[in-house]
Amino acid sequence: MPKIESGKPLHCIELVTGENLTGTVLVSDEEIRARIYSYADFFHIKGEQPVFLQTETNEIVSLHSNVTTIAGTSSRNIAPQRETHRQEILSNVAVVGHDPWRAEDRVKRVSFHVKHTNGLMRHDRKVKAIGRNRFPTEEHLIIFNDTAQGLTVRAWYSATYGGEFEGPKELWPTFEIEFEEPPSLRDYIEHVSDYVNFLSFCFGVQLKPSAIRIDRLSFAQMMEAAEQHEYPGEHEVHYIWPEAEVDNRDLWVGGSPVRCWDDKELASFRECLVAWMNRAAAWRRPNALMMASFGLKNVVSSERLLNACRWLEDIPIAKAQPMLSGSDIDAILAVAAAKAQELGHDVAIGERIAGAIRWIRAETAEQQFKRLVGMVEARFGKGVLPDEAVYHLKRAISFRGKSAHGHFNPESDAQFRAFSKSTRAMEALCYLLTALELPIPEEGIPRAGSNPVLRDYRLACD
Repeated sequence: MPKIESGKPLHCIELVTGENLTGTVLVSDEEIRARIYSYADFFHIKGEQPVFLQTETNEIVSLHSNVTTIAGTSSRNIAPQRETHRQEILSNVAVVGHDPWRAEDRVKRVSFHVKHTNGLMRHDRKVKAIGRNRFPTEEHLIIFNDTAQGLTVRAWYSATYGGEFEGPKELWPTFEIEFEEPPSLRDYIEHVSDYVNFLSFCFGVQLKPSAIRIDRLSFAQMMEAAEQHEYPGEHEVHYIWPEAEVDNRDLWVGGSPVRCWDDKELASFRECLVAWMNRAAAWRRPNALMMASFGLKNVVSSERLLNACRWLEDIPIAKAQPMLSGSDIDAILAVAAAKAQELGHDVAIGERIAGAIRWIRAETAEQQFKRLVGMVEARFGKGVLPDEAVYHLKRAISFRGKSAHGHFNPESDAQFRAFSKSTRAMEALCYLLTALELPIPEEGIPRAGSNPVLRDYRLACD
């Protein structure tokens, strides 16, 4: 396994200049940095290509997406004269493994952990069987193995054992994606984010992947190489991606529309995950705004309201609908243009009339919100949103206009509460619209209404 300890500098040599210059490399969630030294000649390492380092633990660190400084020189100008040259490399991605991960390498398979998901992924029968056996069967360890849009999405239980007990000391879910067409190091992470976004959606909180490992081999190829004792191991990937603090009160599985507790619920979880991954490309932007919303849940600000409004605008099924047909517009336009000419106006005014009519063809904000609230109530039940939801949503649009031109400063505590309530109303509607077309089972419908996003809206003072 890779031997990089977060936040601890390791001695290393670089493998790109041919000089084996020495230095240190540090990898953490806050920064990825290498400092390279020469005690002889001036040097410069270009950051456009990956930079490869060999550490004191004999791992190869491949630095990608780099920014390099110009090498600095420290001189002693009296006898005996000496010079030391130093260059710093700041990176966004570090890949650690048995060999360099080059720019042309492709990711066939990626596995990762997601903190706080143990309760969500706990299948009672499987977990009990694992607890009774030191060597559990594949049936009990594998949670699911499904295909979706050129991907295979998997989850299984990983465990650690001690010498004194038959059962595991620790048990946690590991998630995996295998690609039909292997993407690059730059592109694979989008699919990991899609998977993690679904788990975040379940809780209504911002989660992140950890312990990310990538491989050039498929699962079948890896198993074959392992059986022949020829498998060199995976590569571990590090990003500058600090862990977001999550309130334990928001990790209640009872607020998740789907979960894996038994065979029936697991089947629904799998169906929803496959549907989510199948539509991920079309929903990538609204899902990113969803994650941003989850990350702002403890902040009441213009940024949060604007993010919520953009979330609504980018949800494919939430677009404003036309209220006038094309034929109606043409008929109205003809009559209006004729009347304008009859009153002596220039013919060119017809274009201005046409623009005005096209502008009013779409439904009003109130009409749109009534329609959208009706859609989610038809799916999730009357009362999933408060009776005043349309009013709160219209008020959010009003606050948006004030926020769009700079920082919004409430005039009173009452206006602050109204602003907060309206922001949460917008987020609650977006959450339900995100869930609307997923195959959530009947037993999951009331749980969706108990999600923290909906709970926070209902409990917010107005």
